Amino acid sequence: MQRTVLLLVVAAVVAGAGLAPAGAAQSGAGLPGGGFGQMDVAPDDILIEVGVEPDGDAVWETQYRVRLASDDEEQAFEELRADVESDPDAYTGRFGDRMRATADAAENATGREMNVTNVSVTAERRELPQSYGVLTYRFEWSNFAAVEDDRVRVGDAVDALFLDETTSLIVSWPDGYRLGEASPSPTETREAAVVWEGPVDFTEGEPRVTIEPAGLGAGFLPLVGLGLLVAVAVAVGYRRRPWRGSGPDGASAATAASEADATAASAADGDAVAGGGAAGASATAAAGDGSEPESGESVDDASVPPVDDDLLSNEEQVLRLVEANGGRMKQKRVAEELDWTAAKTSQVVTGLRDEGDLDGFRLGRENVLSLPEYDATAEGDDEGVDGGDRDDE
Repeated sequence: MQRTVLLLVVAAVVAGAGLAPAGAAQSGAGLPGGGFGQMDVAPDDILIEVGVEPDGDAVWETQYRVRLASDDEEQAFEELRADVESDPDAYTGRFGDRMRATADAAENATGREMNVTNVSVTAERRELPQSYGVLTYRFEWSNFAAVEDDRVRVGDAVDALFLDETTSLIVSWPDGYRLGEASPSPTETREAAVVWEGPVDFTEGEPRVTIEPAGLGAGFLPLVGLGLLVAVAVAVGYRRRPWRGSGPDGASAATAASEADATAASAADGDAVAGGGAAGASATAAAGDGSEPESGESVDDASVPPVDDDLLSNEEQVLRLVEANGGRMKQKRVAEELDWTAAKTSQVVTGLRDEGDLDGFRLGRENVLSLPEYDATAEGDDEGVDGGDRDDE
């Protein structure tokens, strides 16, 4: 799809609120009457949320939010709200025409029949917690996403979209679906949505999001070998120990767990462990219950290989890495150390935070992770704790 057509998407959405965005002149989008143009201010932030349905239809909701920091701004917004409530067609008519034209262009580019319907507008005051005036446009876009073999592919209708520094894009999906892949890596990955925070200049072929039924692809599990399942179960048994307590002689629980792994490796017969068979599992279980080696046996710690990260869950790898770095670590560095995408890292970290196994806060535009018992003051390093914003959303 041509870049000029894609700029029309942004221009149509923003111009529908009475704003003059960069690129609006090139796209030929004018300014309709009303909107925040009355207030002689630009919104503090713009939130575009696209809720995708399994049949490819989508509900678009665009919020233009301006902080009401003065009496003049409050009065201007109250006048705008009264105008929207008395004559909403004045706001939705031209906006709807522009979005339908945008859908027509996307239809020609994708080959899917599209239409924009049920355009509405509301203006309301919200406490977020500061007072904001929020102008919201909502409409339905049929066949916005492509559907192939139960997978829903989002993005070709708005190829090479641009988000400025005040704009965020959220693509969400219904219950029963999960994220397959997203490109480029989102700023944030939630349980049922991905988020990009501007500025983002999506290249050709972006943004792209693929969602799929949650149970899709689960049928291969019975093919996993018994030995591998037992090994993973043993590794999972040590989850959450690195920060929950201390081992013998003041050693951390992580160290205790590593010693248990070493004992298991030494007690088990080499061939049985290598084969992942029942004998190896039995030996591992016996060594892991705290029993001592039989008389005459010795354990050479130097000869015991380190725990194989492949036997650890994604969550365990993150926790061990954060602990190894003193209990606090930037999320971006976690992704680099584990050679994961930002999307995968965000998914794993979100689950750990939901379980209470990790804390997190914002340091500038960075996400910083820490173990629940991490004490920055005790470490003499309070950077980002007092000055950062806790990310409790």
